[in-house]
Amino acid sequence: MDTPHYVSTRARDSGSGDEASALELELAAAGVRVHPFALIHVLPPADPRAAQRAVDALEDFQLAVPVSPSAVRALLRMRDAPWPPACAVGLIGRASRETFETALRERGEDAQGLRLLCAQQAGADSEALWQELQALRARWQGVQVLILRGDGGRDWLAATLRAAGAEVQVVELYRRAAPAADAASLDRLRELLGLHAAWQIAAAASLDNLCELLRAAGLDPRRELTAQRALVHHPRVAEAARRAGFGRVDVVPFRAGTLLRALR
Repeated sequence: MDTPHYVSTRARDSGSGDEASALELELAAAGVRVHPFALIHVLPPADPRAAQRAVDALEDFQLAVPVSPSAVRALLRMRDAPWPPACAVGLIGRASRETFETALRERGEDAQGLRLLCAQQAGADSEALWQELQALRARWQGVQVLILRGDGGRDWLAATLRAAGAEVQVVELYRRAAPAADAASLDRLRELLGLHAAWQIAAAASLDNLCELLRAAGLDPRRELTAQRALVHHPRVAEAARRAGFGRVDVVPFRAGTLLRALR
């Protein structure tokens, strides 16, 4: 059996180095050739003082929602004090929950005393988290909610909570940047295209950045991607991958067992 190749395009965080994730280590241990190729870089927020003020004031909120693993990491890097028990935590998907619990353990804190709400199904999104949040309380009038995210992003959850009566503050903890289209990156891109690997794609923004890199390399995205395979975790990203030109798109939970079965 040929060795499967897997391109990990997950966002690389400037504040946490370039270490392999637990998932990537599991895949590599199982014989998969893992090729890191970040399509999003995570940078500090445009207004770090506003972000810090919000993080320092967690005690004033009944619910905080860091919307991604990058938001979780940025939040806990900025927070010196323990997590306030009265502030519930809303997390979108298993990856964010695992990142939150791991980061708390590394700080010597225990998540067991906290109210964590997380949609566990594959491809969980804001809509799935809202279903979980409705079990937290029936009435949202006057509830103080803090949503922590990168620049831009979907406003659906904030709008839904406001419509339910909550007072919602949205704070940007980081910025997203496309990778530089330098000679080394473009050469690496051409090498990866030649492997006919499975490309892990977690966000539509990653696809936009990939297409821009292909154009910078003098390549037609639709022509190049038709021979490539994308592994995505949500139907919305699957639609975007097909529009970008990927010839094969599979919706797969980003967990070692399911990815290994998909790759083999």
